[in-house]
Amino acid sequence: MSKLLTNRRISFATRSRLTKCCETWTLNASLERNIEALEMWLYRRMARISWKEKKKNKEVLEEIGLKHSELLKTIKTRQLAYYGHIRRHQSLQKSIMEAKINGKRQRGRKRKSWLGNIEETTTRRINECCEVALDREEWRRTIASNLWQETEQR
Repeated sequence: MSKLLTNRRISFATRSRLTKCCETWTLNASLERNIEALEMWLYRRMARISWKEKKKNKEVLEEIGLKHSELLKTIKTRQLAYYGHIRRHQSLQKSIMEAKINGKRQRGRKRKSWLGNIEETTTRRINECCEVALDREEWRRTIASNLWQETEQR
């Protein structure tokens, strides 16, 4: 996304809005690492901890009063909430999400998809997620339990 976010032809307001729409990002391992690195860089800057001090990330988090990094968890929570919202309403986003493209796919490994992120975060198949997401309260419990488990794993 760096080409898009650094493009001077796009207004700064539009570029900043793009960074706030994290619900639609497809998270792969390298993007997750970059997000965690950004978060730790921000914490170090806010706490005025120089990189020359060579403090570990855990030490920095303890110093600012956090048990673990929050940004990735927030992104995943927003993704799941957005998925539930899309599933419950008839909209263009729902039509696009459910659409299938005709033809052959390219050679090589299949790229990670946004729905694949939903499956990975909830540890359920996408058809199960579709059914659960129709009931708002059940979906909220699912989101809370999955993110609690993820926090415990760290």
